[in-house]
Amino acid sequence: MSWLRKLASRTRVPVFPVLGKQGDSALRYLALSPEIELVDSPRHASVLLIAGEVPADRFEPLRRVHDQLPYPFTTLWFRSEPWPHLENVPRVEKLDELPGALITAHRELMAGQRDSAPRILTDKPPNPWKGEGDFGQGGEGMMGGVPYGRPMAMNMQDDIRDGLTLDSLTFRLGPFFSAFPPGMMAEITLQGDLVQTWSTQFAPYPQSLDPVFVTARERPVPIAELELARARHHLHRLFHALHLAGLENASLDALRLAQNLSTSSTLGGLRRRLVRSGFFRLSSMEGGVLDPEQARQIGGPAARAAGLDDDLRLEDAGYRRLGFSPACQSHGNTQARWQQTLDEIDQSLRLAQQAERDNVYTSEVDRIETPRGPWSEQGPEDASSLLDEVLPDLEWGEALATVASLDVAAVVDEGGGTQTPDELRVVQGGSGNVFK
Repeated sequence: MSWLRKLASRTRVPVFPVLGKQGDSALRYLALSPEIELVDSPRHASVLLIAGEVPADRFEPLRRVHDQLPYPFTTLWFRSEPWPHLENVPRVEKLDELPGALITAHRELMAGQRDSAPRILTDKPPNPWKGEGDFGQGGEGMMGGVPYGRPMAMNMQDDIRDGLTLDSLTFRLGPFFSAFPPGMMAEITLQGDLVQTWSTQFAPYPQSLDPVFVTARERPVPIAELELARARHHLHRLFHALHLAGLENASLDALRLAQNLSTSSTLGGLRRRLVRSGFFRLSSMEGGVLDPEQARQIGGPAARAAGLDDDLRLEDAGYRRLGFSPACQSHGNTQARWQQTLDEIDQSLRLAQQAERDNVYTSEVDRIETPRGPWSEQGPEDASSLLDEVLPDLEWGEALATVASLDVAAVVDEGGGTQTPDELRVVQGGSGNVFK
């Protein structure tokens, strides 16, 4: 066993990230570390990383995730307070110390120098097996209800697609599901692979934008700085969506571009790669159509992808000096939103280059177009409840692609959403990874 542990300690560290508030910067930083392997399931990890503050109403799901890691495992808390009943739990505050702390925790665990984390939940079924069904199963009737708390598929009367009667399955996902915005949880009913109902239970954590957007509401700022921050925000979202589509190399390209963004950056290479990869021809890109009212409620690129030219930059004299006019799509679906996002990244880079050359500043305050949408009296509000209207009747792949294409989290009036120069530094030494 000792040589197996020694061999395991030399492999890349399998880490399952649980994102709390403002924890996504840690995920992006680790994605490019050649010694860290971010995994999609806690059952594939040896280290559970809790990155950012997790609200108390998400503690119960966090306990369940914690106990899913296989023995032996350990936890590491980044910019968050460990639970008091967990002893000797490492805690890290500085982002550039995080990879080393994860590696050390993993190697000590594999070498037997660190005890495995204890299980938290009691080892008993939430719904006792009562043997009430016709064949001894729990619950009532032949299907047995919910034995041991596990949802079971139930017969449906409606015939759909090819005249087949499909079972329905109701379950909850989140708030630590990697395909969802951090913090979001939903109760979903599927019939086959078709979404019958979708009910958002927890809204995503409010997000902080780059501090330049907060400053711009108080005084004029360089448009070049504002537009680079806008492009970086969109590239971070694109990084996540490309991973979900299975395009991991392109996903890393988007992340590297975001972390090295300057007025000399261009989008051409990444856009060509996406076209060649067939990203825009994926069947999941055709769904998620927003009507004008839904698009307006979300705002920003989602609204412009549906043909609405709402953009507060039109009211700014600095932007008018640069000849700004909004780019728009017309179809309002997932494909249109990603086309819109790429167009806006491209436009932001051109505006940044021109504004830096001409030293152009914003002229408006209190009315700023953020990457998420307009910010006048208050920041863009949470729009996750719109998913309950948009996602039913979509196939499961279309639904997940739609969620990834919509930036629905509320924006909070604070400047914690950017990264320091150390955090923007790309981890050197290898091609890195996204989730495996």
